Amino acid sequence: MTVARLSPATRKAAVALLLVAALATGAGLLFVFDPNAADSPLPQCLFRLLTGLYCPGCGMTRALHALLHADVARAWAMNPMIVLMLALLPAMTWHQLGRQPALPAPFSRVLMNGKAWIALLVAFGVLRNLPWAAFAWMAPG
Repeated sequence: MTVARLSPATRKAAVALLLVAALATGAGLLFVFDPNAADSPLPQCLFRLLTGLYCPGCGMTRALHALLHADVARAWAMNPMIVLMLALLPAMTWHQLGRQPALPAPFSRVLMNGKAWIALLVAFGVLRNLPWAAFAWMAPG
């Protein structure tokens, strides 16, 4: 029995279709289930449960839930980093598709630099746990 080989274009289309289906399913679940509710089936942050500290992703589920309900202010209060990252996602996707985003070259280089993103996420994770008022806005809440 021979297995038909898929062309690269067909494989890319299948992967894109699966990605869209997964995103739509996740968005549907986040729209229906409120992660703020006591009986929510959505998991809590394991890092927070184990350490008592906020990780860079803490509040992300609640932020995405708020965005799906068009509550940008609440999403920002839960996790400002995810709101910024989602705003930059179209430019990053455009770049990954081999097109140059309509951004100044220095900004584009930083935006597409993985090391810069890692440093930003680590700094965000540290700063949002500091007890001073200047950083308290970064904590979920």
